[in-house]
Amino acid sequence: MNEKLSSKVLTLILALFYVSPLWAFGEFNMNSMPDLSTARFKLVCNEIAEGKAKEDDFNQGLCIGIILGVEDNANYDKKICVPQNIDIKGRAQVVSDYVATQPNRMSEAFASLVFDAMAKKWPCS
Repeated sequence: MNEKLSSKVLTLILALFYVSPLWAFGEFNMNSMPDLSTARFKLVCNEIAEGKAKEDDFNQGLCIGIILGVEDNANYDKKICVPQNIDIKGRAQVVSDYVATQPNRMSEAFASLVFDAMAKKWPCS
């Protein structure tokens, strides 16, 4: 490999570690699917709903990403219509409140409960 290419590869690797320190410390494995069960996200999303979100927490980012992804997809199909004045914390609160009422569903995919919670709270007319 020539020196110019080696330098670019090293720069890219260092940039990835800088952007995502979790990869560098082995907390996130690119070779396996993450656990997306409700049991895993219940506590993480509760922290967001309670205003205890940490700026650099990967799991909280994943929780928010799942909530917004479900919402975006369901909004496209006109199944969920969240009012524009509802922030991330409000969305997480609705999901957390719903999850708390579903103890028998903790092994299900978190996205399923997110959809049910938001469709129940904000159905499209």
